[in-house]
Amino acid sequence: MACEPHVSPGGAAGPLPTAFSGGWNALPAGSPPGWGPELHNGQVLTVLRVDNTCAPISFDLAAAEEQLQTWGIQIPADQYRSLAESALLEPQVRRYIIYNSRPMRLAFAVVFYVVVWANIYSTSQLFALGHHWVGVLLVTLAAVTLTLTLVLIFERQQKKANTNTDLRLAAANRALLRHRVLLGVTDTVEGCQSVIQLWFVYFDLENCAQFLSDHVQEMKTSRESLLRRRLSQICVVMETGVSPGMGVEGPEDLLEDAPLLPGSPHPPEKALMHTELRQLVPEAEPEEMAQQLLAVFGGYYIRLLVTSQLPPTAGPRHTDSPTVPCPCQLIEAHVLGTGCCPFLAR
Repeated sequence: MACEPHVSPGGAAGPLPTAFSGGWNALPAGSPPGWGPELHNGQVLTVLRVDNTCAPISFDLAAAEEQLQTWGIQIPADQYRSLAESALLEPQVRRYIIYNSRPMRLAFAVVFYVVVWANIYSTSQLFALGHHWVGVLLVTLAAVTLTLTLVLIFERQQKKANTNTDLRLAAANRALLRHRVLLGVTDTVEGCQSVIQLWFVYFDLENCAQFLSDHVQEMKTSRESLLRRRLSQICVVMETGVSPGMGVEGPEDLLEDAPLLPGSPHPPEKALMHTELRQLVPEAEPEEMAQQLLAVFGGYYIRLLVTSQLPPTAGPRHTDSPTVPCPCQLIEAHVLGTGCCPFLAR
């Protein structure tokens, strides 16, 4: 059987996942276009879905563009198509999504419970615990407690910014900010198939960008050390191959694979790996830093929004919901805020 991307007619998703908050409904197809009251910040425009069990796969971005055009949103395909697909559909990223999915975590928790129970039970046989059923009960309680702790750790990890998915959408979101659209990615399981979902969400970030720009300027003036410390945490490790014996100066030094001629007396030289810590939000003008913060954490915000995991807020700033924070509130409190940064900690 041919392996085809799992999308509904037109490329958009069918019914939204049950985890999706009822207050943030997808836009109905065929409604009148315009930027008026029909669209509000946090409104889901469309969702694309593909099976993560076959290769090669690709998102039907043409269908998404047609859906966006019904709302007056014109996005040139060359501005984001390659950025979105290369960020999410590389084989190593797709494998990462499968191994970090909820069914895989559940399977790991079951295996962990069985192994822990067996080890604790075998150890308990060395001690006298009274009646046999009392020992079994204590062993079971201990194994259940440890397994629940592991499950809670998994759930906590899911709320952190994910370098392999959320932050990989930064380049695409940077290109889409001017069009008032943000991308986010989630994964789910339908039957025995892993499904990747690409969300297109409307968000006018002009007010968020202005607030963050003022906030960064204020931090540069009065809390520069805190700002530098926070920005130093927003980084990724880059590995590049370099030719042996040559200095590392930049991306132009990437090693090119070239097969040796048959019968060559010289053995192939092993590539050297250069590791570089690259900061995602470098020092710049406050306006530029604000735009970069929104681009970097846009995918992260959308994932938390559509899965109803956003931390509650005391009052709205740039959203219509009284309990849902906007991107600048999330970044201010959990990225640039004082104290620990649980949403970034690995």
